[in-house]
Amino acid sequence: MQHVGTRSPDGHYTKLEVFNMSTSSLRAVGYRRVSMREQVDGFSLDAQANNIRQYVESQGWQLVELYTEAGISAKKDSHRPALEQLMKAAEQRRFDVVVVDKVDRFYRHLRGLLGALDQLNNWNIAFVSVQERLDFTTVWGKLTLTVLGTLAEIYIDNLRQETRKGKLQRARDGYWNGNIPYGYCHGLCSKCTEPNGKDYCPDFGKPDKGTGKVLVLHPVESRVVRLVYDWYLGGIESDGHIAKRLQDYPLSASGLKARTRGLPGQYLMGPIQKDSVRNMLTNIFYAGLVPYYGIPGKGEITKRRIKEVFPGKHPAIITREEYDRVQEVRHVLSVTPRFHRPTQSRIYPLSGILRCSYCGRKMRGSSGPRQTYYYRDTTRIEKSGECPEHPVRAEVIEEQALVWLQGVFRNQTVLERYVEDTNQVKKIEARYNRAKALYISEQIEEEIYLSEKARYEKNISPLREKDNNAIMASLFEMRSKLFAWQRLTHIEKRRLLQLVAEAVYIKGSVLVAVQPTIALLPFTTQIIGDDEVSNSGLDGIRTRDLGLDRAACLAATPRDH
Repeated sequence: MQHVGTRSPDGHYTKLEVFNMSTSSLRAVGYRRVSMREQVDGFSLDAQANNIRQYVESQGWQLVELYTEAGISAKKDSHRPALEQLMKAAEQRRFDVVVVDKVDRFYRHLRGLLGALDQLNNWNIAFVSVQERLDFTTVWGKLTLTVLGTLAEIYIDNLRQETRKGKLQRARDGYWNGNIPYGYCHGLCSKCTEPNGKDYCPDFGKPDKGTGKVLVLHPVESRVVRLVYDWYLGGIESDGHIAKRLQDYPLSASGLKARTRGLPGQYLMGPIQKDSVRNMLTNIFYAGLVPYYGIPGKGEITKRRIKEVFPGKHPAIITREEYDRVQEVRHVLSVTPRFHRPTQSRIYPLSGILRCSYCGRKMRGSSGPRQTYYYRDTTRIEKSGECPEHPVRAEVIEEQALVWLQGVFRNQTVLERYVEDTNQVKKIEARYNRAKALYISEQIEEEIYLSEKARYEKNISPLREKDNNAIMASLFEMRSKLFAWQRLTHIEKRRLLQLVAEAVYIKGSVLVAVQPTIALLPFTTQIIGDDEVSNSGLDGIRTRDLGLDRAACLAATPRDH
């Protein structure tokens, strides 16, 4: 056994124990690999295997195992099960030497390559590359290995740059990147080989719908995507519920059921699952747009995030407004506790808003037996302290919130005052415009005109600051939703409550205080002092008919929450 040394890129000097393989017959294993692109371009696993076997036989060694990686890249941090099995067997000393056809079959990343070889050396496992005639048993072989590893890393970096530029340009031109999204196809019906073609697509074997360069709607899959969006926006079903419904839903009179198309070499086609529904609901491609995710570089986070969006050449299945609405609903659901039932999920409109007056912490929605729903104090749920607040029925406290909303918007005085202000603005502007016209026609002196201008600016400024048009538009929108409260979904109720209430405090099972949002302040300030509607202070806290005096309410309402 011979001792040599080498320096890694970080400057560390590593002592290597090198075998003289000519002195004994060794147990060898082979490792072969092709990436997805190389599979398409015709690189052969069999050719690699033949070269490995011939080399092993020429050395008089025994080939005990051949590890194969198909359709997997060798770049840094890629998951390669066969390589992991090889390294585990090496640690157990089940062979003596690893043989590959070329170095880049083993690793394309220099640091990863040297790290793997250092591990093999620590286990007294040698390494040989057939094409480069690289023998890890010699010092010159080790030097050559470092150079080849560097070249392999340069190649993968250049490939990454070219791929990034190519994908960005395709997106700019309106074309998709990667696999064709579910719901679309090439439109080459006369020579279709897709899994969801024969015996599934009604256009299979018919004349082509295009040249194959621009995607067209798959008649069955696109309908499935449309159903997923309609069901999601039409109710409060979860991804799993929609998937289960699709599995039982007949798409035609013959009983055709929705199914995935599968991906050759990875997974087979089959029933629509929860993950498939989630992918449909989060893919902006269906809105007729092409997302560009980019390619993570060194040190970048690998999680896919849309960097840019471009108009696509493909037809849209949904509108951009529908896509945005779905994303808004999903965001609400991601922070809203839900109780899963076979048919629907329970959304709690007051989640994130409702607070306990005793401890000031938020109340969370939770379910009980026989489809009963409650809001529970966070302190009790987490058992992080003691709080006298008991669970309150969701329907009870939500009804009280409705009563409060109705009290805010019931008074016609609010609307009348904004109408009066709007009319006043029109009168002031009309008088100023008349004065300006008379001045231009030289019928009044400049001194009179300047006096009218000063009067106009003095009177119009406070009215302009109210922005009556925007306030009235908001008022009418919220009033219309309030009057249709019983027809609103739980999500729509939650949106409305989030718009008008920053926090809602309860004590026992009674709503005792409400802190309005900035959006509601123009309305609450108009209502202050109206005994028919509210006893509110400037801070917006309301205590009418709740059996508490204002001092008690303020004491029960934490100011720092």
